[in-house]
Amino acid sequence: MTSDEAATLSSHLLSNLQSESQITRKVFAALPDDQCGYRIHPRARTALELAWHIVIMETWFLDSIFQGQFYAGVSSKVPDEIKTGADVGAWYDEQFEPNFKKASKLSGEYFARPLSFLRKYDYPAVIYLQMILSHTIHHRGQFAAYLRAMGAKVPAIYGGSLDEPAEKSAEA
Repeated sequence: MTSDEAATLSSHLLSNLQSESQITRKVFAALPDDQCGYRIHPRARTALELAWHIVIMETWFLDSIFQGQFYAGVSSKVPDEIKTGADVGAWYDEQFEPNFKKASKLSGEYFARPLSFLRKYDYPAVIYLQMILSHTIHHRGQFAAYLRAMGAKVPAIYGGSLDEPAEKSAEA
């Protein structure tokens, strides 16, 4: 991959990451405080654990890109001070903007260089931006299913939901 190709791709993916972060925040805000311990299945994470997993992994992916290596040992254990979806969202807000700005300043040359993912993959660094997006979108969909199953309102994600219908256009 050339540095020009990586610059174009990183610009596109970072734009997507920024818009997806708004949806992620909205989904976390929909978690009722009294439902943080909700578990869709006995072997599944709680709602709070799933929300935390989403943000900690997104942060870990970006930090690993910045460091030029993926390090093992990131924990999805929810810190004691994180008790609600709003807490997860606030922590996410604190991490996302500085990380986004830092990632936006990386060059195409930086994003084009190979980066080993725990010795399993060896892709240009820009490819991991797509992995971040895929991971977040996948688990955010799971989280939306939790919201529906627990009886909470599911916000619009890529269009309306039963709880937050899409606005009709003036022409409709």
